Amino acid sequence: MEIINNTQKEIIGVFFTVSDSEHFYLSGGTALAYFYLKHRRSNDLDFFTAEEELVLPVSYHLEKALKVKKMDIQRHREVHSFVELLVKTKDETTIVHLGCDAAFRLEQVKEFPDHPGLKVDSLVDIAVNKLLALFGRATLRDFIDVYFLIRQAKFTCEELMDKAKMKDPGFDLYWLGIALERINTFKEDSAEMLLLVEPVDFKEMLVFFNSWRQKISKELL
Repeated sequence: MEIINNTQKEIIGVFFTVSDSEHFYLSGGTALAYFYLKHRRSNDLDFFTAEEELVLPVSYHLEKALKVKKMDIQRHREVHSFVELLVKTKDETTIVHLGCDAAFRLEQVKEFPDHPGLKVDSLVDIAVNKLLALFGRATLRDFIDVYFLIRQAKFTCEELMDKAKMKDPGFDLYWLGIALERINTFKEDSAEMLLLVEPVDFKEMLVFFNSWRQKISKELL
């Protein structure tokens, strides 16, 4: 089963040929799944940079280049530091995000010989960003990604929490505990479970995050 579709592959290839794209890197769930864990399919692409002033111009460069490839582009969201594009081909639809990320990094971005010109966020930076994402949107796929990062990539809960404090001074154990409780709002038949390439026992995942939450609660007493 393919982790990403052909349209995503083509967009990645085009992106790193446009002007100023060398200041961006692929991050998020797609980078995690395609380049590191191979655990689930992903339907979007996240390109980030530390240089906020490049987000808008590069988004226009990308839009122009994709139109040359006969792709249909719709700009759904656009502010100075963030752009969301809906990219359609005859058979597939992909959401592309361009945004500004924090300048602080735990490791340098990575390059892969099979993808010349492509820069990919480091595994540890993606891992910490995934943990921090639980404070905001907290989608089931974020929980799934964190679960696989610990189970498969061998991060520990303590390691992720320690590094999250380094990356985000506002990281707080109490609010992490609150965020982890949201795992109980999801169902085993959720659509995001269908994205999995590697099987996971949903009940075991529930037990894992609830145990983590209970451990945090005890530490805060």
